[in-house]
Amino acid sequence: MLRTFLRPKWLLTHLLVIVLVFVMMSLSMWQFRRLDERKTFNAGLRANTTQAIVPIEKLALNIPHDANKIQWRRVVVRGTFRPGAEVTILNRSQDGSAGIDAATPLDFTMGGKTYAVIVDRGFVPLATLMPKPPHGEVEVIGRIRLSQEHRIGSLSDPPTGVLTEAQHLDVKRLSKQSQANTQQIVLPFYLDLLESPQITTGLPARVASPQTDNGPHLSYAIQWILFSLCAIGGWVILVKRALRALKPASIDVE
Repeated sequence: MLRTFLRPKWLLTHLLVIVLVFVMMSLSMWQFRRLDERKTFNAGLRANTTQAIVPIEKLALNIPHDANKIQWRRVVVRGTFRPGAEVTILNRSQDGSAGIDAATPLDFTMGGKTYAVIVDRGFVPLATLMPKPPHGEVEVIGRIRLSQEHRIGSLSDPPTGVLTEAQHLDVKRLSKQSQANTQQIVLPFYLDLLESPQITTGLPARVASPQTDNGPHLSYAIQWILFSLCAIGGWVILVKRALRALKPASIDVE
């Protein structure tokens, strides 16, 4: 009887089930890890977004080794937008609409030196004209953001040259062209514009805040476990059917 389950057809069946269970359980564990990462992200997001608004110099002059510790912190800065160095960030999506963002350098002084910080002024839908930033000195309240990462499969930007349009707001890539002069320092993070008394128009729309739920990772993890159990259950059913088919044959021999 054992020899039946060691035939090539059955060996392939055993191997297929083992591989399926291994892959699906690995996917389940990956979703559990994603859930832990999401919980960690949400905890950091809540902790930083609830802290008081501080002048930008308080964080810009003391950036920790792990810049994630200041991401999402809110800062206030007074400076002047430089629309001539604005970059359009393509392929944005917000409130169910496709569109673009505007990344504009804001020039200001800090500790006697000149600085610039790139500000994501907000989102407009496609076929909508991006409003120009206000002239003169403005006060901006924004949240600190680190460079947007290039995801596998997404479009990338040329590694060199001046960009007027970009797929991602990569501060390191845009820093050199965002300088007003060689002495100016461009901060290694950018700001999502949240408020400015000098901006009264409805567009560009404020960049949407990130979701703070845990996402579907737990349900996906459980789903992969159930799929694994189904694969094992299917294998058990096949084995039982084979045993039932072998039983009359063994009785006839006797």
